[in-house]
Amino acid sequence: MSKEKILVVNSRDRSSGSNSDFSLDFRADSSTQQVLKVLVKDVFVPNQFYNINNSNNTIEIKQNAEPNATATITEGQYNINQLIIALQDAINAVLIDGCVVVITKNDISFRLTFTFSGSLTPANDDVSLILNGSTISNVIGLGADTPQDTVLIMDNTFNLNPRQYVQVHSPQIGYLHGLDGSSLISLVETVSLTDTAFGGVAYKQNNDDELCEILYESPRNLSNIKVVLRDENGTRLVLPDNHEFSMTLKIYYD
Repeated sequence: MSKEKILVVNSRDRSSGSNSDFSLDFRADSSTQQVLKVLVKDVFVPNQFYNINNSNNTIEIKQNAEPNATATITEGQYNINQLIIALQDAINAVLIDGCVVVITKNDISFRLTFTFSGSLTPANDDVSLILNGSTISNVIGLGADTPQDTVLIMDNTFNLNPRQYVQVHSPQIGYLHGLDGSSLISLVETVSLTDTAFGGVAYKQNNDDELCEILYESPRNLSNIKVVLRDENGTRLVLPDNHEFSMTLKIYYD
């Protein structure tokens, strides 16, 4: 009959890495060397992930025949009014020839409008947002069909909640346990952020053993494990040094 033990996986106890990408050593206990199955009992993830970060904070501007200019927003946690001010300041800093932009939001449709004015005239000048180069497109609601003119009304509503969940990966614990599209991934658990505001701690508790079970075909050695937090695109996430990740596992072993 297999025996069982509780493992506390906390980034504070890591042997190397960071709070969101770390290795943890359990080799002092031989019970982790012949693990038959794992139950993921609970997971704690600090929501310290900015809604504007280095993956979605640039907007490409094409002004007349000038080379493309890149406006960059400082990383941080923004509400829509703060984002509008930051966008206006960043875009106006790269516009030339007296051109300025004013950004407004529609409180009914929740869509943004970018109005360019100054030395430009719609009849013979062109100011446009370059879709392929603007990483902030999904945040501001810029779609492929947005007409390119001096007045740009976004096709879609703005989205300041681009990250809805965090995936916990481990090549040792969750090897080939998950399937993402056509790819097998080392997914251990998914933790929702939809009810956790920035600065809070997202919590996932599993009370149904069948839904949180990872069963191995042969005994698995979990004496040294690696844990990585990723977003929905597989990109590694980053937690600050003073915000720790924690997960509780119940292991069954020979």
